[in-house]
Amino acid sequence: MKRCFQVTVNGETYRVEVVEIIEELGKGDPTSIPAPKPPLLRPAPKPRREGKVVTAPLPGVVVEVRAEPGRWVRKGETLVVIDAMKMENEITAPHEGVVEEVLVKDGETVNAGQALVKLS
Repeated sequence: MKRCFQVTVNGETYRVEVVEIIEELGKGDPTSIPAPKPPLLRPAPKPRREGKVVTAPLPGVVVEVRAEPGRWVRKGETLVVIDAMKMENEITAPHEGVVEEVLVKDGETVNAGQALVKLS
């Protein structure tokens, strides 16, 4: 069974897939079982900024919208939380500024690259 986890190492966040292997004890030589290849670790996708628009780095469902129009936000502050593959992903402000417009709402399904929030 494959399972996905989000792991943070030295401040870098990675998405990791883990394969669970269950074998019956006492059958065969355990040294003859080849070790699985380690997965490649890649940084989690970061939100893209197209001009003043923060977009979704992956598809999912909006769990929480923390941004409010007219509110000042700092770089790194969480704007939207997206649930993707049973994992919550915080989409943060790529720079400081004022939230001009919130383009999504709680419970909405979003696609990768879809505009979420407009910043000044």
